[in-house]
Amino acid sequence: MKLKKINCIIDSDPGVDDTAAITLSLYDDVMDIKLISTVSGNLDIDAVTRNMAHVLKMFKRTDIPFVKGSARPMIREPKDAKFIHQNEGMGNYIPPKKVSYKPMDKDAIEAMYETICANKNDISIVVLGPMTNVGYLIQRHPDVTGMIDRIYTEGCAPYGWKHEGKWSNYISFNASSDPEALKIVLESGIPITYIRSRIGREITNWNEEEVLSMKDINDVGRFIYEMYSGYWEPGYDDRRIATNDTCAVLALRFPELFKTKKVKLTVNTDDMPGRTDVVFDKKGNVDFVVKVNAKKVHKYFFNAIKKLDFIKIYK
Repeated sequence: MKLKKINCIIDSDPGVDDTAAITLSLYDDVMDIKLISTVSGNLDIDAVTRNMAHVLKMFKRTDIPFVKGSARPMIREPKDAKFIHQNEGMGNYIPPKKVSYKPMDKDAIEAMYETICANKNDISIVVLGPMTNVGYLIQRHPDVTGMIDRIYTEGCAPYGWKHEGKWSNYISFNASSDPEALKIVLESGIPITYIRSRIGREITNWNEEEVLSMKDINDVGRFIYEMYSGYWEPGYDDRRIATNDTCAVLALRFPELFKTKKVKLTVNTDDMPGRTDVVFDKKGNVDFVVKVNAKKVHKYFFNAIKKLDFIKIYK
């Protein structure tokens, strides 16, 4: 039986975790990626766009439409996450300084809108970075709210997250990078599946042994291992890799692996920008992931690597 394709846009700021999630989606049997857009986040817009172009060229998927998105948050100064993704954004894997492959010479917001209109009511957006592009999309084209099946995203931390041995209440990088854009999206009425940060950091995370085993699978496994080996999650006693972005992609691909509950989710744009608050409410605006089948998530990840034997990265 032929599998029904899932049309999607991936909006991303690669980033180690973004890159790992995207590479395993590029040849998925079901996901039909109609557009990839970049956004300022883990690094500046030029760096993340360079990383995305490099990955698409390396994985022979330059057929996927690709655009360079917002260079800064809606009203705030941009920040970055080099402290964990490293200076070039890909952990211990060093991409080339310059790439020959370039994004389309097209406004990213308009490209997103045109793609959604062409797939009206049959397309979702996977957001792996700050919500800047999607916030602008809703502002510029309000009618888009009735055309998108669902947004899949990650990064809210309503129960806090651990950093440098201490629990920092509420703040997560994606939410705090552009809370104004997130607020627009949360209030848009578009169905949203939200993976809280704890899912990727403490439930579906990779341990050191699992990460080491990836390098012996094939070139793609070695590539992911090389990125991961410079991306250990801070604030934990062991060496672990968070899988937040992978979970966002897999929530689209395998929703049956993720148990959700309806919540009312709001974001602070004032004294604690990016703080996300959750109230469980059957009439809420977000399907909030509360449980995940980590074993099956890990199995898919390894199987996806094995299927990419034909990709040769190292000589």
